[in-house]
Amino acid sequence: MRGRFIPYSLLILAFLTISSMLMTQPVIRRVEEEVRRTSRVIARLFSTLIISALSQEEVAHNLREILKEVDFPIIITDEMGIPRAWQRVGVDPKKFSPQELNNPILLKDDPDFKKLLWYIGRLGKIHEPMPIRKGEDIVGYLYYGYPPILDYLRVLPFLLMIVGILSFTGLFMAARSIQTYQLETLWTSFAKGLAHQMGTPVSSLFGWFELLKTQEVDPQILHGMERDLGRLRSILSRFSRIGGGERLSPVDLGEMIQSTVEESRTRFLKGIDVELRLRDKAVVQGDRELLSWAVENLIKNAYEARKPANPRITIDLFREDGYAVIRVTDNGKGIPKDKRKFLFKKSFSTKERGWGMGLVLTRRIVEEVHRGSISLVKSVPFSETVFEIKLPVL
Repeated sequence: MRGRFIPYSLLILAFLTISSMLMTQPVIRRVEEEVRRTSRVIARLFSTLIISALSQEEVAHNLREILKEVDFPIIITDEMGIPRAWQRVGVDPKKFSPQELNNPILLKDDPDFKKLLWYIGRLGKIHEPMPIRKGEDIVGYLYYGYPPILDYLRVLPFLLMIVGILSFTGLFMAARSIQTYQLETLWTSFAKGLAHQMGTPVSSLFGWFELLKTQEVDPQILHGMERDLGRLRSILSRFSRIGGGERLSPVDLGEMIQSTVEESRTRFLKGIDVELRLRDKAVVQGDRELLSWAVENLIKNAYEARKPANPRITIDLFREDGYAVIRVTDNGKGIPKDKRKFLFKKSFSTKERGWGMGLVLTRRIVEEVHRGSISLVKSVPFSETVFEIKLPVL
């Protein structure tokens, strides 16, 4: 699903971006042409007004009245480049009188006058200023820019692209979360159902075992049966608790790890030694059975990924910043780089016939039941692979 989702998303994003550019570009060009045409008309109109005007006050008044309806930045200067009328540049059109503008040296420190001069330079870079003539003589210049709506139209395709990326990312993450949630729900339901269905026959087996103990049976056989039945009961207890039947109490992690390793030795750890480095005593509030299961899953994964020669598994326990840290290190085949992002999130296994639910259930035990964290610290094939569990200490 993920492989198909990304190409489709890229195609849709490309379509949105290209289609929005095709739609906005004609509008942008039309607006730009209208601004140029309007500016030319205003320049000609000012030339006529200057010829017929009787005084500077009358010219200034007429300029302000005409520019009042303009919706884009525009500044009219005299032939010396001194601003005489302006609109849409962040300065009140009536800020300075004609007499004040006749003495610009007195305005050199005024922030609004400085702003007008800055705008003249900026607009001059956007367009060549249009000359305003009185007869054959140039008596002024018209500087103009584009309305703010054009800036919006220019960035609109990119805004749509960003919105599209965020939307598709959100949908993708939601889909992955739903998939993970459904997977976990399926397995927890399966676990509770299995524990419920197997509970009665296992209890019955214990009853038959107690009866068998009254008979003349080899004690070694009875011991082996008792050990296996105890193991079966422990497994069913784990499955019943993973779905919401946790029993929280203080757990000594050092003792729990030692017990889990000893149990693992009797069941699957063959031909490999586990080095324990329990540096600090750490007690957490947790479900001992589930925590043992989580550690056992990591030990079993390390064992099954072992290399043929000189396999090694090390378990460290120490305290750090208010957390108990359990690290399981092995020198096995490791986790491929392209598979690491799937760890703890969906069914994943390096075994040909593995179901790959061990890490998913381990993450649920550590993060959801015990409010801790689990992570792959590093993985170098046949050198060092490190998984780390962090749990808040009491």
